[in-house]
Amino acid sequence: MRKIWDIAWQYLYTTYKDRSSFVYGFAMPLIFTTVIGFGIAGFGGGEPQTSWRLDLVDNDRSAISQSLADRLARDPALDVHPTDTASAAAALAAAETSAVLTLPVGLGEQLLAGERINLDFQMNIEEPVSAQVIEQAVLAALSQVSSAVSIAETSLHVAEELQLFNLDGAPLPQDYFNQSRDAAHAAWAAGAPVTVLARQVTGRTQTEPQIPLGFQQTSPGVGVMFTMFFITYGGASLLLEREQGTLRRLLVTPTPKWIILSGKILGIFLAGLLQFGILVLFGQFAFGVDWGAQPAALALMMVVFVFCITCFSILLAALVRTYAQLDALSMLIILPLSGLGGAMWPIEITPTWMQQLALFLPTGWAMRGFHDIVTRGLGFSDVLQEAGVLFGFAVAFLLIGIWRFRYE
Repeated sequence: MRKIWDIAWQYLYTTYKDRSSFVYGFAMPLIFTTVIGFGIAGFGGGEPQTSWRLDLVDNDRSAISQSLADRLARDPALDVHPTDTASAAAALAAAETSAVLTLPVGLGEQLLAGERINLDFQMNIEEPVSAQVIEQAVLAALSQVSSAVSIAETSLHVAEELQLFNLDGAPLPQDYFNQSRDAAHAAWAAGAPVTVLARQVTGRTQTEPQIPLGFQQTSPGVGVMFTMFFITYGGASLLLEREQGTLRRLLVTPTPKWIILSGKILGIFLAGLLQFGILVLFGQFAFGVDWGAQPAALALMMVVFVFCITCFSILLAALVRTYAQLDALSMLIILPLSGLGGAMWPIEITPTWMQQLALFLPTGWAMRGFHDIVTRGLGFSDVLQEAGVLFGFAVAFLLIGIWRFRYE
């Protein structure tokens, strides 16, 4: 084991004493991550809009219409502008507002009488998304106000059945109704009795996968692509040592072949793991990429992926004769593997046949596993399938590589 570590350490020393290794192994991936990440995310987007303008025309001026206006004003998604009919129409025509809501005269009386209410809601056709958001907020507010009125009416009927208003000091029915309605509003303001916890489906059965953008895509994607380049040139160093006679000199020592090859594999693996780890830290601290709440999941994917590509580099070194051949072939292999596997762009935006093809490539499974962590927020148990497939690729690459590799 000591000899394996010595050979691995010698590989790491000779690799990193060359300054070009830092340029091609670290500087270029960091630059690509930054440039492509901003390119996908888009420049000059400004702060995202968190509220939309709603012009509110209150023609009723009743306590209930005021309750509805107050409820709309408390909604963080709305920027409510009380106005009149003419001003609201002008603002809508000039596209200065997303929607206009008109509360008709008699709204409070109609609501108390249990009549059907039709509110005049005009949307800006140029902002269909924001108008739909406002419409849902209006419906929610109206439902809350209507519920408060229904609760007050029920409370009033119960008090009348119990003849509470005949007691000394009892409030007037109208005052009791108003107090009950206000109490219902206060209960809603404190928190609805039933809330819905909305979350995105993260299982494999979801029909509309979440598409990674910006640094969620480039941080793992550039890491996968440049780690393949870096590790492949590590495998090519075996060919260079064979051409220079270094391997022949090692073979005349008492060191067995399997120890020599194991030491080289360990050195290439550690160098690739270091490179990918630096890219992960850069994405997290420079651009806020969330690499998941379970470090074990990320560690598993990193180790298995780097090991898989290390074995792949041994396979390539075994299938070609010279260093120059592998140098030329690596570009023709790595770039298509990166593109087809989803490292260059989100695989979700590609045609169906490309998404299916990615399932036959180690890069496809690697990107799927990393996006399970970064984009979909999954944990250790959820990436076991991807890690298992990558490990299967690694074993196949290693066995064929050892079988075909020539030391002389």
